[in-house]
Parts: sequence; structure tokens; C-alpha cells
Amino acid sequence: MNLTTRLVVLAGLVGLMFYSASANQLWAIIADYQLDWYALGVPLAWGVILGALSNLLGFQFLKTWLEPATYIAASLITLGLTGAAAVYVAHQIGGLTLAPLMISAIGLGVYFWAYSFARFNAAAERNKDKQSK
Repeated sequence: MNLTTRLVVLAGLVGLMFYSASANQLWAIIADYQLDWYALGVPLAWGVILGALSNLLGFQFLKTWLEPATYIAASLITLGLTGAAAVYVAHQIGGLTLAPLMISAIGLGVYFWAYSFARFNAAAERNKDKQSK
């Protein structure tokens, strides 16, 4: 079993901990962190922006973080989606899934950062090759 599969299985099991959360606990988390449906897109946008910005600023040392970032992203996405499914099964209220879905959105944001950084880096290297010829 490879590392990605192990991380996804472990994150899925941790996501099931949301099943034991009461509705009051989940509403308290949603209120404390001011979560709403529109806030789910914020980590995605920041991931794309920070990936492009970190490449434009020349942070080439971040190339070594691309693989661990995808592992972290896969784990967070799995944890959030498993948690959202567990919350919905336990309480049958879609609004309570905001807390675990936010974890999943953060995972997507981390993945979008890695993807954006890699794409912009590849484009920059392609342009350097064209200019050198």
C-alpha cells in the first residue's frame, strides 16, 4: 500500500470523528468561525493566487514542497468529505456540513496552490527555453 493510500484511509477514519459531534457543537463551530457557503471558495482562490504569486516572486525552493503538499491536500480533502458525509448521515441537516466542508476546501486550496505553482513554473521554464534559442 503506497503512502497516498495510507494517508487517505487514515484521514477518512479521522473524518468519521465528526459523526459523534452533536448538532450544538457543530453550530457553535460554524458560528465561532463565521462559516458560510460563500466562504468555501476563499481557500480555493487563495491557493491559485498564492501559487502564482510565489512563482512570480521566484520562490524556487518551494518545488521541494509540491509532493508533500499534494499528500496534505489529499488527506484534508478526504477528511473533510468523510466528515461531511458523517455529519449529514448523523443529523440529516445540510447546513451542519459546513465545518467539515471547510476542511475539504482548505485541502483543495493547498492542492490548487501546488498546481498553480507547478503550472506557472513550467510556463516560466518554457519561456526561458524559447528565449535562449
